[in-house]
Amino acid sequence: MMDFLKKVIEGSGVAPSAVCLQSFTENFRDAINVEWFRKDGHYEAVFYKDKLEHIALFSLNGTLMEYRKNLPPEFLPEAIKHLALSKGEIMNAVLKNLGNMLEYELIFRDESLKRHLLVLSDGGELKEEKRL
Repeated sequence: MMDFLKKVIEGSGVAPSAVCLQSFTENFRDAINVEWFRKDGHYEAVFYKDKLEHIALFSLNGTLMEYRKNLPPEFLPEAIKHLALSKGEIMNAVLKNLGNMLEYELIFRDESLKRHLLVLSDGGELKEEKRL
């Protein structure tokens, strides 16, 4: 329990390279509450921008590889929201920016209270659907 409290108070303690920090600043001005983590060959930054939680992945040389943004359902494009609501209640929505491609990952709950994952293209094309 003490280790958990120490991490909450002190943060992750990971310091990314200067080039990662520069890339982060260039891509996410006005970000707050940034926490860095070193993962399998990349850095991960968890932060808030515009009151929304973001997770950004940077290569060790500072290249932004992708970022994810947690979205309230009302921020979803209408076509995406309509498709998800036709299947059930939206529990969680994430916009995934993969550089030149956007995807939406949604978790919805059906009438039987079973949870499902939907992965949709920016245009609303179904890429994946599975029960969780």
